[in-house]
Amino acid sequence: MHAAAQDYPWAEELEKTMVTSLVTSFGLDFLLFKDKVGGNVDTTLNVRKGIWGTEQEKLRYEQRGDYDSTPYHQHKNYKATGKDDKASHKEGVLHDPYRNTTLGAGESRNLDHVISAKEIHDDAARVLAGQDGVALANQDSNLQSTHETVNKSKKQTSIDDYLSKLPTLISQHEATLTRDTARLNAAPRTTPEQIHKAQMLEDKIRKNQDKIRELKAIDPEQMRKRDKAARQPYDQQIDHAYYTSSKFFKQTASASGLAGVAMGTRQMLGLVMAEVWFELRDQLPAMLEKIKDKFDLEGFISSINTTLQGIWQRVQARFQDFLIAFKDGVFAGVLGSLTTTLFNILATTQALAIKIIREIWGQLVSAIKLLIFNPEQLAFVDLCKAVTSLLSIGSATVVGSVAYAQLLPFCSFPFGGELAAFASALVTGVVTLGLNYFMLHSPVALKLWAFIASVMPHAGMLHNFQAINTELDRYLGELNALEFNLDADELEDFSRELMACNDELQRSSVLRAEVEKRNIALPFEMGNAASTRSWLASLA
Repeated sequence: MHAAAQDYPWAEELEKTMVTSLVTSFGLDFLLFKDKVGGNVDTTLNVRKGIWGTEQEKLRYEQRGDYDSTPYHQHKNYKATGKDDKASHKEGVLHDPYRNTTLGAGESRNLDHVISAKEIHDDAARVLAGQDGVALANQDSNLQSTHETVNKSKKQTSIDDYLSKLPTLISQHEATLTRDTARLNAAPRTTPEQIHKAQMLEDKIRKNQDKIRELKAIDPEQMRKRDKAARQPYDQQIDHAYYTSSKFFKQTASASGLAGVAMGTRQMLGLVMAEVWFELRDQLPAMLEKIKDKFDLEGFISSINTTLQGIWQRVQARFQDFLIAFKDGVFAGVLGSLTTTLFNILATTQALAIKIIREIWGQLVSAIKLLIFNPEQLAFVDLCKAVTSLLSIGSATVVGSVAYAQLLPFCSFPFGGELAAFASALVTGVVTLGLNYFMLHSPVALKLWAFIASVMPHAGMLHNFQAINTELDRYLGELNALEFNLDADELEDFSRELMACNDELQRSSVLRAEVEKRNIALPFEMGNAASTRSWLASLA
């Protein structure tokens, strides 16, 4: 094994990562978070799939009432459009996009709701947005005149469903036509009654032939294009109405706030529990060793009391860290919830995805905070290493979460969930260690970081300034150790002389005189700029 790998504290780091994972991601999540498909905020996309974020909105949809076609067909714009289309039909200029042709003078015309009135009434997104279905259904963009046969066969289905069923519908009509034609050919025409029945059958066949002709005349591409032209403004109005509503903002704020508090609590409690474990790990072996040979109740109680005091002192010492963990957790929870809501506007997220988003934000907040504030004033390369380490922990937690989701269904036996959590924490720990070592401490990584440091702007200058600063500190230390042999009066006089100086030239003159008077050896000649620069250059 490589020397760097041998020196790396594998066992210690693995324990820290596993303990942290067990008491946070896989230990407290099930108590504080109830992740579900689609998240906790309703979106128009999800409710159309029957996925509800809140029970309140689900109940409101279920209580929307039964569909009544009357108000949909009595709306003023429905009547006005029908009247205008009737006039255009008479003039022979009424276009039927469903068949991509002009309606003939002898053809029966019907006014169709492109998105059917019943579909709009039952649209969960419309109910969620609180929009009037009758008004939406009777917009100009959703009203279209077409042949009566097409309208009546379409009924209340969507255009996509209608077109998928159209071949079957035509086949059924053709089968009926074949049977009726055979019946007509075999029908007797002897009596007036038989002749009448034959004429009725002929009329039925002729109507069926007209239906088949009109259905075959449908242009699927143009019909879908007309459907898209109706749905686009319909969906936009619903989305705009809902996503700009106070209802959506209140849901989002409530879900984000609760997630933030839960995440902050999880991070803080996890840190406390980790400290408790580390203290117990240090104290328990000594306690057991003490009572192994001879058990003494008083001594046992005293040992427990000492351990509890140690735990309390350890927790007190890190109280500020707990508050920081809570604050960072709140930010991560809020951002994770907002990200989940945003994703659910575009696509439905699964429960595992919600957990992964939360875990990623937990590390991203720490990384962003480190990049912005850099509290320890780390150099650029060290700062990059610290951020890389945080991101590797986030990546490892994602892997552990996926492992947990895969293992949980197989662990339905008693304590199976705990076993799955332990295995997932172990996976998280191993992956974290592997990534951290490879990205920070492996020979390849060390060469890469060294190269980055070497190509940084002003890298050499920074090194020189650090050396100069060190040398100046040494000289100042030596000067501080010198015995100036000044009594209090002389020191006061010297101080007055310096304070009386009006510029650097006078101050320099006073200092030079005092140096000469005290026989102080300097590494450069005072007042000589070239000598001073030469000395500073020699320090680099």
